[in-house]
Amino acid sequence: MKKRLPFLNPAEASGIILLAVAALVYFVSPLMAAAVAFFYILLCVFASFFPLTNFFLPVISRGSTQKNMVALTFDDGPSKPMTTQILDLLDKYSMKATFFVSGVNALHHSDIINDIIARGHSIGNHSYNHNPFLMFRGYDTLYQEIYTAQEVLRNMGIKTLAFRPPVGIVNPKLPSILDKLGMYCLTFSCRAFDAGNFFIKNVSQKILKKVKADDIILLHDVPTRSKEDDIIFLSEIEILLAGIISRGFRVVPLSVLINKEVMIMENKNL
Repeated sequence: MKKRLPFLNPAEASGIILLAVAALVYFVSPLMAAAVAFFYILLCVFASFFPLTNFFLPVISRGSTQKNMVALTFDDGPSKPMTTQILDLLDKYSMKATFFVSGVNALHHSDIINDIIARGHSIGNHSYNHNPFLMFRGYDTLYQEIYTAQEVLRNMGIKTLAFRPPVGIVNPKLPSILDKLGMYCLTFSCRAFDAGNFFIKNVSQKILKKVKADDIILLHDVPTRSKEDDIIFLSEIEILLAGIISRGFRVVPLSVLINKEVMIMENKNL
């Protein structure tokens, strides 16, 4: 039996081709060779900010049901009392969501993690500290951020399979890390550009005017800038949930939308 050749992702394949071209043209024009190599560097930088290109690794950004279904996801929590208030609204509309939590917040609010699971929702890995510049750090730092968050959740009986990178940036180191940890990368396809609940005005309408079948909707379950804004934000969430229904969409668990498990419960000691 022939040994299978290792799979090359687009970044590796284009790197081999472009660097080979640079080596060949070097003898004709060193400046042109440098330009080709520089182009590859720019290509990698560009791809880091656009994970949907799948340049470094496969990235799930939407479902494939081809039905009027969407999934709700909340990032950066859990937090008190915002996450619990959102859970109450989800219960009111009989909807399930996925919460991509930071390890440090999960550690400080294990009771909310327990509540999320008890109410039938799922948990994803969003790194330990949620450093927005995480993808510009070295391999060891990136690995520890994902692994440590994974261990915090595992100690709660949860093995997360889905990793959502902070601020949606990826890098060439991520594929090998996720492969080692038995995880996959997942982002989103519909958001309100709320900057982590900094801009909450009309969040519901920003999403409702563009939501489509199979969308993975990104929201946040962190406090806003004031208690008054918290009230407004929760009202926006309720308008959004009602609006999704009125537009003929059905909110389903993320695992249903992408036909892939998001997490595995390792024990029931929650």
